Amino acid sequence: MTTKDLECSTFQKRPAYRYIRESDHLPSLNTEETEPIARVKLFDPMGSWTWYIAAYDPQTRTAFGLVDGFEKELGYIDMEGLVNHRGRSGLPIERDLYWTPRPLKAI
Repeated sequence: MTTKDLECSTFQKRPAYRYIRESDHLPSLNTEETEPIARVKLFDPMGSWTWYIAAYDPQTRTAFGLVDGFEKELGYIDMEGLVNHRGRSGLPIERDLYWTPRPLKAI
């Protein structure tokens, strides 16, 4: 096990770093929703980027949602990339533990 693997597994044991949980009840990517709900909010603690997750495929580790970065954009999100991302001071992306789910169009 490399240092990076150990670091990732240690972060994943903390609630703010468990990005997607079974209890989120995220629909699969191929589910048609008339009004997608952002059930999970992730953010970069040292930057201004935020990800609102509305659907997820655990097989491909791909999510769908709204990304608020340089501009707001709907699209697919590579969760492996987010898990491995480290910001300016080495901090990983965090999950907003107090997020209340709401429709993507309300964000």
